[in-house]
Amino acid sequence: MTEFNLYRVYYYSAPQYNWDVRIDLYMSAAAVGTLFFMKTGQPTPANTISGGILRLYYSTRDFPAMMSTLREEKPLFVNLNEANGISTISTSSEPVGEQEGV
Repeated sequence: MTEFNLYRVYYYSAPQYNWDVRIDLYMSAAAVGTLFFMKTGQPTPANTISGGILRLYYSTRDFPAMMSTLREEKPLFVNLNEANGISTISTSSEPVGEQEGV
């Protein structure tokens, strides 16, 4: 798992792209991953690593929940299991009843 502490969101209005939103993930100034939220009706590609940067793909319907996680949780980690292509955005262990976002 790779920790990240910064993100940048890009909303696209570009018919040449298959995604509506892209989120770049950074640990300080170093890029560690990019999340792509695919346009409705577009297939979700396999998750990959390119140049050491994780490229993870989600449905656009997942965008609100992901933004909520990015805004409210820390620390956050990104991971890709190359053997099966499963990716995760995760928190560290947290106490029950923490009531974040209240």
